[in-house]
Amino acid sequence: MLDEMNLARVEHYFSDVLSVMESRRWENGKIVSSKLLSKEMAGRDIYLPANVYIIGTVNMDETTHPFSKKVLDRANTIEFNRVQLDYLDFLKELKQVEPMKLNQEAFAVKYLHLKDVYQRYPHVVERATSELVEINTYLQPLGAHIGYRVRDEICFYLAYNEEGKLMEFENAFDHCLLQKILPRVSGSDARVQRALEQLFTFCTGIELNGEYDALLDFTYAKYPKSADKILHMLRRLADDGFTSFWVGS
Repeated sequence: MLDEMNLARVEHYFSDVLSVMESRRWENGKIVSSKLLSKEMAGRDIYLPANVYIIGTVNMDETTHPFSKKVLDRANTIEFNRVQLDYLDFLKELKQVEPMKLNQEAFAVKYLHLKDVYQRYPHVVERATSELVEINTYLQPLGAHIGYRVRDEICFYLAYNEEGKLMEFENAFDHCLLQKILPRVSGSDARVQRALEQLFTFCTGIELNGEYDALLDFTYAKYPKSADKILHMLRRLADDGFTSFWVGS
């Protein structure tokens, strides 16, 4: 866990970790990586285990640094900015819950390459790719379209979802769109507005035509979480002349 990880530029101090992440490969049925730290530095060679997940907290304001696409491509962005002060039910829960014990295999990475997923869930890869191809047509004019790495990681996410039977495809893809694609969108011109409106229609089937203030019910939209975020981004663009994933919510 890295707290306030963007007080400094992530690319400056985290580049070695990003490089080692790219070095991971299958070897004798296990995932191995290049050395993260050498024996001379750490007393023994340190590698990046397959069951290690790096989580960081960030604030996005004038005191911190934004993320480059290089970092965003390798991460899922999860917002915690909705406050519900009147939710007090947790105070009434008197039952003590025992922590769940998990072994290291529960967190071990199972997929490194797209073919690893395709061998088990070809329908997931094909369906996700079809959706992403359409999304890219909207993002291309902004230079915000996704490449192979993001496509692959979205397919990994959807494969784990399929394996665990956690959510329907639409719900899981909605999280992917919200966490991996929308953070790439920012700007102040008509191209940004057009792309966001097209993405909103893609998510809901509703055409906005520049009207953002109406109370729209897209609860039953195809991708409601992403639609809600897109609408907030469009409203901020209309009000302030600039928008990004990080501005308002």
